[in-house]
Amino acid sequence: MSNYSFGTCPYNKEHRIMLFRMPGHIVKCMKNYRGPPLQTCKYNAIHRVLDMEEHLKECEDYHKFTENNSFQMALSVRAQPIIYDEEAV
Repeated sequence: MSNYSFGTCPYNKEHRIMLFRMPGHIVKCMKNYRGPPLQTCKYNAIHRVLDMEEHLKECEDYHKFTENNSFQMALSVRAQPIIYDEEAV
C-alpha cells in the first residue's frame, strides 16, 4: 500500500495522480483538454472547476482561509495608495 494521497485529474476523470505530482500533471493534461473551460480556484491551484460559486461552498481551502480571519486581516493591513501632486514633483 502506498503512503501517498491520490487525487483525480480535473481534465480526465480516469487519471488518478499522486497529489504531490498533480500540479505538473495538470499542466500537461490541460494541453490536450477539449471540454468547456475550467476556472482555477484562488485558494488551491489544483482545483479546476466549471462553476466557481458551487465549488467555494465545498472548498476546504476556502473555508480554512475565511475561518482563520486571514481575509479580514489582509484587508485591514492594506495601505492606502500614495497620490503625489504632479505640480509638486
